Amino acid sequence: MRATLLAVGLAACAPQGAPPIAPVEVTVAAADAGSIVSSPLAAPPPRESDRRCSARVRASTIKTPSNCQLDERLSRGPGTLTFPCAGDGEAEIVFGEHRFEGTIASGLLELALTTELDWDDGCHWETRQGIRGALRDGRRVKLTWSYAEQPVSGTRCAGACKAQADIDVELEDTEVP
Repeated sequence: MRATLLAVGLAACAPQGAPPIAPVEVTVAAADAGSIVSSPLAAPPPRESDRRCSARVRASTIKTPSNCQLDERLSRGPGTLTFPCAGDGEAEIVFGEHRFEGTIASGLLELALTTELDWDDGCHWETRQGIRGALRDGRRVKLTWSYAEQPVSGTRCAGACKAQADIDVELEDTEVP
């Protein structure tokens, strides 16, 4: 009978369900005073090098031969350039759901987007699109967009096209949250 009571007592102490969730506070002992200070956990403030800025961008008229049909991504409306406020690092321009990715180094922006598609000529094509230019302290800047395509597979493919356009950048003092 004693063994039965002991087993029942152990079963009553077993955890049941998820543990309770409560706010967490950290207790830190001050090094010089020996007193205890209590404060909630907080994220450190962002470093200057981590801050991101943005600018609005819009492409001018695309220059290409009249018989070319392009798989371009920037004529459908304005886009957003995002880059490190402090200078060098990763950068991107987004037009709709299309993302040009790359870097900015010493003020020179270089971004790229590569796409593939099956065309009505029965060939599989690749496009290479790039955006390049210098970001300066001025309020308006122009970048250059370039476009080139080539068949990846297929026979009797249509002729490849090239194109270019200017991109106006309106620099803002806008930091990305």
